[in-house]
Amino acid sequence: MKRRPYRFGNIVATMIAITLTISGFYSHYNKKEVVYHVTVPKTSSVSKLKICLVSDLHLSSGTYMRQVRKLVKTVNDKHYDLVCFAGDVFDENTPDALMNRSLQEFKNMKSTYGTYWISGNHEYYGKHTNFTVFEKYNIHFLKNTYETVDNSFNIVGFTDKTSRDHYDINQVIKGMNTSLPTITLDHNPERFDQHTYFTDLQLSGHTHNGQIFPGNIILHYYYQNSYGLSHYKNHYLLVSAGYGSWGFPFRLGTQCEYDTIYLTMRK
Repeated sequence: MKRRPYRFGNIVATMIAITLTISGFYSHYNKKEVVYHVTVPKTSSVSKLKICLVSDLHLSSGTYMRQVRKLVKTVNDKHYDLVCFAGDVFDENTPDALMNRSLQEFKNMKSTYGTYWISGNHEYYGKHTNFTVFEKYNIHFLKNTYETVDNSFNIVGFTDKTSRDHYDINQVIKGMNTSLPTITLDHNPERFDQHTYFTDLQLSGHTHNGQIFPGNIILHYYYQNSYGLSHYKNHYLLVSAGYGSWGFPFRLGTQCEYDTIYLTMRK
């Protein structure tokens, strides 16, 4: 009779563990759309942009071709103007075959102005650094450079600091028309302060919003913004929790997501 409370406690602990495990796997495989509305005080020949932000797929860490195909279909169904990949699509465990198959699938993405891509830290850990091949997949890879799109807005892209690339920001944006709305892609959000003098909206990932509770709370004290949308005066920073998970397909207290940004240009 005295053992019953212990048996009951074991049953409760087991049920909690099972529930948390199921919840963790569900949060990884159930990709959510998170929507943001941003207005910047600049005018352009386009008054609005619908942007898709995708970050941190970590292909092979619980994210495979089924999820890639689903992402491509989602993007095409939603008719975006611009698709931005903010790094760590691949990581140190991504096989070359899976990388090539996924790039072939990403080639089918459709948007008004195309797909833009930057590196994350894990691409360098995995030595997936031959980014010149991206062009044949209709992907614009930005390596410490910018593009002016349709004379309407700028996109600036930086390699992750893990690359140890040496560059001068002023040289990167030299000649850029800063009166146009400017979007910056940088995998790690911590360099946002260095970009505010030319950036209207920075898109980042990397943090996974902690991935597993209480990581999201801890990261809040490490980063100026570890998740979601923040702003400094008229300069915005959006940090995605990421489309995948690192290490294993598990989230707890956070979610896997892709982000839809409605960017409005208005003085």
